[in-house]
Amino acid sequence: MSTDAILDQAELSLNNRDVAGAERILTQQWPDMARAPGDVLNLMAMVRLAQGKGGEAERLIRGAISAEPNSLRHHIQMGHILTALGNHSGAVEAFTNASRIDPKWPGVFVVLSQAFYSLERFNDAERSARQAVANTPTSGAFEALSNALRAQGKAQDALNAADEALRLDWQDPNAQHARAAALMQLNRPQDALTIFDELRSRGIDLPVLHMNRGAALEALGRKDEARAVYEEAARRWPNLPNLQDRVAAARKRV
Repeated sequence: MSTDAILDQAELSLNNRDVAGAERILTQQWPDMARAPGDVLNLMAMVRLAQGKGGEAERLIRGAISAEPNSLRHHIQMGHILTALGNHSGAVEAFTNASRIDPKWPGVFVVLSQAFYSLERFNDAERSARQAVANTPTSGAFEALSNALRAQGKAQDALNAADEALRLDWQDPNAQHARAAALMQLNRPQDALTIFDELRSRGIDLPVLHMNRGAALEALGRKDEARAVYEEAARRWPNLPNLQDRVAAARKRV
């Protein structure tokens, strides 16, 4: 079986959440990962990340980059792995390196904008998002731009960018959430709540959605409902960084 066929088989197992199966396929062919080619190290890094072995995942993807320093794919994967590990500065570096290899690669400036956003470098996030829009005006690019603008208090511009995202893909939940968040900043909580509720009806279930929905209810004076939302968020995500502080502050306001 060719290397490509083995990689395809292992990737299929990983995509089907058979992490052990993906590991078995790769290690049977390459029992010594130090001798494996870059693409194998790349995929094994994702296997290790799925197993919760973040340090080993990072080591493997760095090995892939060392073997093939001009591989766009490895730098992109490095950025995603470091993002998952909370190393947003490292992710910025990885995605920046990727953008130098191929500045026209679809999505590279979107993920770079998101990494800058996580570091609260909102001007840089806006700059990267605008480059993403200039390269390929996708819903994701406009959503990243909306988030960066909103973080700088540019609420109307953020709403306009979210509307552009939805014009390209009206069902994009991230763009819908960005629109609702911009509406909140524009003091339009009822319009925002309508969107938050619609996202919940579609099965979107994320901490940020619950917290923003609670904020919308609170802004509308529906304090008991807001308290219930905050309490549920605290119960369901007790260990999520920063969530408990936000919940505690919200409880004081209610």
